[in-house]
Amino acid sequence: MSKPPKFSTSERRIDLDWVRIGAFGLLIFYHVGMLYVSWGFHIKSAHRLIWLEPVMLFLNPWRLSLLFLVSGVATRFMLGKHTLLSFARARSVRLLVPLIFGMLAIVPPQAYDQIVESLGYPAGFADFYVRHYLAFGAQFCPNPCIVLPTWNHLWFVVYLWV
Repeated sequence: MSKPPKFSTSERRIDLDWVRIGAFGLLIFYHVGMLYVSWGFHIKSAHRLIWLEPVMLFLNPWRLSLLFLVSGVATRFMLGKHTLLSFARARSVRLLVPLIFGMLAIVPPQAYDQIVESLGYPAGFADFYVRHYLAFGAQFCPNPCIVLPTWNHLWFVVYLWV
């Protein structure tokens, strides 16, 4: 059985960069579109765009598949350059630090907006953040049931780490 080829550390895969850029473009368009279609999402607009639903259904199977493809290929290339231990250490720093930051700074406004829209939460964001978001529980169940703190759309980062 032959050994897998070693890849040059200076070789940049521009083709993968463009696939990643395209996939993130689709992802951004898809998530903005989720505000205007009839199926569920964290927050919704009062304005529905019926013509958008077939476009969203067409994009649905491609948006995450492309990101997982690029991530898998990039992981394969990185494993060819590093030991498993150094790869795991570098991957943890590159993914877990941004994940924790995102869960503490970026995701809370989305969770707050969802609770305000769904349940009419009367208090301000600071009250929500201190009393509920950092409480590590499911205070707002059953509808919507959000266990706080949450990673919401950062689940992808967790999957990449695992």
